[in-house]
Amino acid sequence: AGFGEPRQYDYTRSGNPTRDQLAGAVAELDGGAGGVVTASGMAAVHLVTQLLQPGETLVAANDCYGGCHRLFRSVAARGHYDLCWTPLWETTAAVARLRELKPRMVWIETPSNPLLRITDIEAIAAAAHETGATVVADNTFLSPGWQTPIAHGADIVVHSTTKYLNGHSDVVGGVAVAATSELNEELAWWANCLGLTGAPFDSFLTLRGIRTLHARLRLHEENARVLVETLYGHPAVS
Repeated sequence: AGFGEPRQYDYTRSGNPTRDQLAGAVAELDGGAGGVVTASGMAAVHLVTQLLQPGETLVAANDCYGGCHRLFRSVAARGHYDLCWTPLWETTAAVARLRELKPRMVWIETPSNPLLRITDIEAIAAAAHETGATVVADNTFLSPGWQTPIAHGADIVVHSTTKYLNGHSDVVGGVAVAATSELNEELAWWANCLGLTGAPFDSFLTLRGIRTLHARLRLHEENARVLVETLYGHPAVS
């Protein structure tokens, strides 16, 4: 770029090539148009809720992650948006409730942390879209190796990359993957505005972790299968 012409990467909060590589990798795994990498999982959660206006309703599952529960409750109490807790795993009742509430955003977490309740993403997303809501799915507990919520109707997927995506317990981070480039651009604008973007070296380490994601998940599954089979066959377990 010439004098006075901004380059693509001129300030790391606004843009960084290593962070963009991580965002692209996770977006590809999730089947999204793009991603925004944040400094923590909760930063990604807070980022996505910037799409809400005062007076609009956020519907979230009762048993969502404790950090999300605290954030939603505290921010709603300050009037930034309205909040309605709904047991989204009870599909029929949840669909009826969404049609009644007509929310602006529906926050799915499946499996939930830590109760591991399962939500039918496709059914909830379809009902949410009937009323024009944005559907967000927290995919931290399965990762894109086992679940791709965008394929089932989610508009945004959130991860705490601290968990399975990084996999080495040495980085705290988050990412929000959007199904459309327009939604991704809006999230990127807010991430830069709020200063929530992740550090380049953390992005580098998370990219390292993702290289072994599918190998690690296969071993997790093998171990879990052996444990379940052992418990099913044990005389002390009924």
